[in-house]
Parts: sequence; structure tokens; C-alpha cells
Amino acid sequence: MGLALVFRAFTALCFFLQLALFIQCVIVASVVGMVASPFTRAVRRTPATNWAGALAMRVLAEHILGITVEVIGAENLAHTRDRPCVIVANHQNLLDVVWLSWVIPRRAVLVANTYISRVPILGWFMRLGGNLFVRQGDNQSVRALFEGSLHYLEKERTSVVMFPEGRRNPSESGTLLEFKKGAFYLAYCTRVPIIPVAVQCTYPLYSWNVHRFRRNCIIRIRVLVPISTQNLAEEDIPTLVSNTRKDIQKACISLTSLAMQMDTAT
Repeated sequence: MGLALVFRAFTALCFFLQLALFIQCVIVASVVGMVASPFTRAVRRTPATNWAGALAMRVLAEHILGITVEVIGAENLAHTRDRPCVIVANHQNLLDVVWLSWVIPRRAVLVANTYISRVPILGWFMRLGGNLFVRQGDNQSVRALFEGSLHYLEKERTSVVMFPEGRRNPSESGTLLEFKKGAFYLAYCTRVPIIPVAVQCTYPLYSWNVHRFRRNCIIRIRVLVPISTQNLAEEDIPTLVSNTRKDIQKACISLTSLAMQMDTAT
């Protein structure tokens, strides 16, 4: 009983130490992005503020947190160099901040919940980066998000990163929530490609409930083949939403299985 109590206390201590390091990394990366903001704005590349912060987070994650990301299908992101895209991915927990730093294009903005804009330092950085915020259930906020996304895709030639599940889904099994159609309707309206991104189930790497935050680990993600919307009809959007969810779910299961095999082998 005594040893079990000591083990739980030690586990909790390690968890909160790693969490504290993570928060510090986010703060430092946000500051780097804010320092870069005046320079990116000077050359009319506001979204590059996000890329600067992401690059800093990538370095910090590797060297401070001991977390790296393996990107399968990275060549599919090449589409973002020539034209804007709508990038859709599954949404899990705070480790999303880490893997995003590996894949976010140089010219891209994120869609995030409004409460993040009020978080000191991180929220300041997000606003300087021109990111978009939405309040769930608020029709006016959703309308403003749609209009802002249209502006970035059509006028600024800037990609938009969205999480079609609509909220965090810290599933232990990696099962995705149902996708909302907003990202897909946006791609339909602007005729830009959709790039699906699948992320392995990260519950084994991070869980607040069981005080787990692993070091020296790999997050595996797969960038799927871009989906053209050039000939997409509006009535085809529900099928597109369903098929994209199935493709991401299948890739997530495959990545999670691979991660388990690699962990067992080591």
C-alpha cells in the first residue's frame, strides 16, 4: 500500500513537471512568434507569424519535451506552396500543439475556440498571427468565421486549418466524433483542395485523468492525398464529409497500431 502510494505520487510529480515544461515551451514559442510578427507584417505575411511560432515550438518540443513527430505523406503538403488549401485533422488534446508545429504551412491560419484568444501570451500570439476564433453555438460567431475564412482563402491565398470534430476528443480508443460540414462547405465555395491529416491516438502519450505525459516519444501522423473540389456539387458534400471521416479514422487506427508495435519492440 505504501509503495503504491509512493508510485502514484512520483507519477503525479513527473506529470506536472512535464506539463510545466510544456507550458513554458508554449510561452516561449508564442513570444518568438510575437517578436517575429512586426517583421512578417512588414512584408505583408501576417500568417507567417504562426509559422515562426510553430518552428520555435518544434525545436522546443524535440529538445525540451523529448517529443518528436513522424510525418508520413509529407509530400502531400506541397499543394500549400502553390495555392491555399483547407486542412482538416482529428482533434485530441494539448499534444495537437506539438504535431501542428511540424505540418502547418508557411502561410496558414488556425481555427480555434474563442476562449484561447483570452489566454495570456498564447492568445496574444494567436491574435497577432491573424488566426480565426469561433464560439460554439453562436451563429454570429460562426458567420464571422466563415467570412474570415473566405477572405484568407480567396484574397490572401492563405490556407486554413480546421478540426471538423468541433471540439477536443480525448478518446482512449481513438474513435472520431462525427464531422461537421463547415470546413467542407468552405472548400466547396472556394474550390480549394482539402488535405486530410490523421493523427494517431495520443491517449497513451498524454492523459490528465491518469497523470500521464510521456517523454522521449514519437507522435505519428499521416497526411492523406489532397481531395479536389473543382467538380464537387453541393449535394455531394455530405458524402464527402462521411468519406473523409472514414479515411482519417482508418489512418488513425493504422498509425495507432504501428505506434503500439514500435513500443512493444522497444
